[in-house]
Amino acid sequence: MKKLVNKVALITGASNGIGKATAERFVKEGAKVIIADHNIERAEKLASSLRDNQFHAEAVMFEASDLRSATKAVDKALEFFGSIDCIVNNVGGSDLSRDLNAGELDIRYFDEVMHTNLRSMIATVQSAIPYMKEKKEGTIINVASIGGILGDFRGTLYGISKAGVINLTRYIATQYGRYGIRCNGVAPGLVLTPASIGNLTPEQRETFTQYNSLPYSGQPEDIAGIIAFLASEDARYISGQTIIADGGMSCHNPTAIK
Repeated sequence: MKKLVNKVALITGASNGIGKATAERFVKEGAKVIIADHNIERAEKLASSLRDNQFHAEAVMFEASDLRSATKAVDKALEFFGSIDCIVNNVGGSDLSRDLNAGELDIRYFDEVMHTNLRSMIATVQSAIPYMKEKKEGTIINVASIGGILGDFRGTLYGISKAGVINLTRYIATQYGRYGIRCNGVAPGLVLTPASIGNLTPEQRETFTQYNSLPYSGQPEDIAGIIAFLASEDARYISGQTIIADGGMSCHNPTAIK
């Protein structure tokens, strides 16, 4: 049985990786999706492909550094489909050549990372909340990262911003639950997206897998399934939580893995 029939979902960063897999999963569950991405050509190509398969999908330009972009994306959801039921805040990343350890990172890069990874999520929420409050229901899913929970030898700004995403999730859930609005997060470990494959060497990716409890690394579809669950009525009593999806990497001491 489809879990998201006629729900309208705005998914940011949806033309690639986890966002793309989420858009594809949502339409299969019956949702109408807005594919919001700065790469509008890739977003339009995906939307067209989904429509060719009789799904409801539209592409919109979304630039995480531009606050007006969030409002425009929500307005487009209302224009195309007449409603907004779900926000999936999936945009995030950093340039690991600048985002180094705390003593060596480019401090001038701070604002850009925080605006992309955290402020953009606040902006989409602020744009959608009035409509969700009026309907007295809505779901918000924020894609965080295991980097927001654990330390690493680089990606300091990225990890700080994703820790902010995890606590933002709690605050939204606390403040808007009375209106029937749920907010949850997902914190993936290594997921084999184009970005992670591009940023990590094969040896580094193998290190992640070696320390997983499960004998494999994640795929974008694994995270998309969790997001679809959190958006559905099956998760109606879950709010303010961030689900760690890391193949069991963070559940044990290093000595447990041989």
